[in-house]
Amino acid sequence: MSGFVFAVSNFNHYNYDKICMKNYLPFKALALGFILSIAHSFNAGTAVVKAQTAEFGINFQLGLPQGDFQNQLDEIGFGIQGFVGYHIPFTPVMIGIDGGFLTFGTDRRTEPLSSTIPDVRVTIENSYNMAHGHFLIRIGAPSPFFRPYIDGLVGFNYLYTESTVTSRGSQEQVFSDTNFDDFAFSYGIGAGARVQVWDGTPLGQGRVYLNFGARYMLGNEAEYLRPGSNQSGQFVLEPARSTTNLLSFQLGVSFAM
Repeated sequence: MSGFVFAVSNFNHYNYDKICMKNYLPFKALALGFILSIAHSFNAGTAVVKAQTAEFGINFQLGLPQGDFQNQLDEIGFGIQGFVGYHIPFTPVMIGIDGGFLTFGTDRRTEPLSSTIPDVRVTIENSYNMAHGHFLIRIGAPSPFFRPYIDGLVGFNYLYTESTVTSRGSQEQVFSDTNFDDFAFSYGIGAGARVQVWDGTPLGQGRVYLNFGARYMLGNEAEYLRPGSNQSGQFVLEPARSTTNLLSFQLGVSFAM
């Protein structure tokens, strides 16, 4: 746990502008702390938890672009993340699929419905988003109550801008379209812990855990639009291009059966 304390104390000294590619130390220390915690759990001879073969979870997530991605998109993303996994019997390994969504902001403008109907005006909203999907390998400690883990992930990022047209009076959606998108290969590592908050094993209903974690994901280059493309009332297609590295934090619940 000394590694974990060291990581937290160092992390508090950095602001968002300094959490970038050149500053790996806090995240490395955090990951090292969890690895040591897992090793300690095994070495201490923790009792093996009753076999659980399936697990799924859902988390709120916060995403901070890193490196060139931060230089181009200096926004914090908010969204959700979830996973479905299978625990390999008699091992600390879980394999599964992980996916999520982040939005980095929106902008709005009012335009005539068309050049031939200038007296009918509608609201146009652009949202700047990123979806991601990854194959997941997780190694976790067998402790029944506090279960630190480390993750390895490989998959993709999907960056897209969606435009929605709504009526000004009722705010009902008229139609929407994805006007710009791109894919990028992505991979990375993560660390976290689960704390058991409910045990329904005697009733045959599995366990419920509070989950918290962090990930550092490396993403290949992609093109994308950014909030602020609405300039002087006009939507300007000026895509940025950069790597898509991301530091993210998760908080939520998981269910093991």
